[in-house]
Amino acid sequence: MKTPSAPAPADNKASLLLRKAADSYAFPALEGVANQFARSLRDLVRALGAPAIQVERAGAEQLSFAEWSASAAPAIFWRYHAPPLKGPVLLAAPRTLLLQLVDIFYGGKGQLAAEREELTDAEERFAARLGRDIGLQLAGAWRDKLAIEPELDYVTADPTKLAAVRADDELFVQRFTLRGAPFEGRTIMCAYPVAALRSVAGDELLPEVQGAGAADPAWTGALDKALRDVRMPVRSVLARPEISLVKLLALEVGDIIPLSMPRHVPVTVAGRSFAFGSIGEANGNAAIMIDHIEKGPDHD
Repeated sequence: MKTPSAPAPADNKASLLLRKAADSYAFPALEGVANQFARSLRDLVRALGAPAIQVERAGAEQLSFAEWSASAAPAIFWRYHAPPLKGPVLLAAPRTLLLQLVDIFYGGKGQLAAEREELTDAEERFAARLGRDIGLQLAGAWRDKLAIEPELDYVTADPTKLAAVRADDELFVQRFTLRGAPFEGRTIMCAYPVAALRSVAGDELLPEVQGAGAADPAWTGALDKALRDVRMPVRSVLARPEISLVKLLALEVGDIIPLSMPRHVPVTVAGRSFAFGSIGEANGNAAIMIDHIEKGPDHD
């Protein structure tokens, strides 16, 4: 009796990561990635100041890069280097969503006075920080499928500057729509070049079932969510005036204590030095712009 031959590597890859259907490809393993990423995006947006937001995931589709970037504009685009994928991971979010998140971050309600094209320096820094945070959420969503660590390498409002892809390159696109005020209908799109997904070898995929010694994913997920919801006291001291005891005892209602406002002020979290920032104003609210973040003893 002839022993059946082992399936070719391409067959293994197709059974684990993608499936040939007619003249196109399907990527069943990315269904779980998208579900986890939707939950992570929800938690991230809530942590930024919108506690009632939900994220609704739409069905995936394949578009050319030109079609995808045109459908996203006007947007902020993030590009990630994510080996072993042999191609970038791309994200796009409406520019208005970024401006609303900045407004909420600085104490506003996410209401925009008017649409504008140019970003301020603070908004550009926020876009980069948000991109890095989303990259961490994306890595977590892939964790039980493939060990990727998306590293943000470019942020832009101009999709033509995403030089790693061509206009006719096919992308596998997943859409995540925010539900709830003030972001109702804003959609974040995550795109993977089809060629990059097809290049991943089947034996690089991680097993679906973790070993007996592994932590319970439900427990670790609940712990991670609980830790992210812990509220930390943030404090900044704007001035420390000193007066003599004689003047202190002589103070009456209506007297004025002069203050000297420093250019840079310390920011502490739970009593520990965290950063230094500049005093300013953002969207009609007093604000502090972080200029420098302190490093801990292990430089984290």
